[in-house]
Amino acid sequence: MGAIQGIFAAQYEVLRQRGHSPSEAFNETVEELTQSLMPLVAENGMDWMYANCSTTAQRGALDWWKKFRDATLPVFNELYTSVAEGKEAAKSISSNGQPDYREKLEVELKELRESEMWQAGKTVRSLRPENQLVEVE
Repeated sequence: MGAIQGIFAAQYEVLRQRGHSPSEAFNETVEELTQSLMPLVAENGMDWMYANCSTTAQRGALDWWKKFRDATLPVFNELYTSVAEGKEAAKSISSNGQPDYREKLEVELKELRESEMWQAGKTVRSLRPENQLVEVE
């Protein structure tokens, strides 16, 4: 979840810095991945995605995927080592054992929940067709 949150936050920040509205940035960041791309990848696989997207999308994906791999590989190696050495478990046990753990956790979760990106997301999700109320006369 941290990798996903980090990627979402980085892409959202870039779009906002370049003048996109919060809802536009959220749509291009979270909605595109969760509502369009991932369901298709889950159902059909990446080879199907490449075969069924525009040549522009193919070109972009082929040109950029290795850069994303190379940028995140050191982070995943560091995380793996930290898990393998027991550091992550030790941090969890120590942190969860603190008497004020729940309060501190809530502060961290509140920061995410109340961030501009996730507030925009709340609005965008409410506009999805499946969340619209249909009035019957």
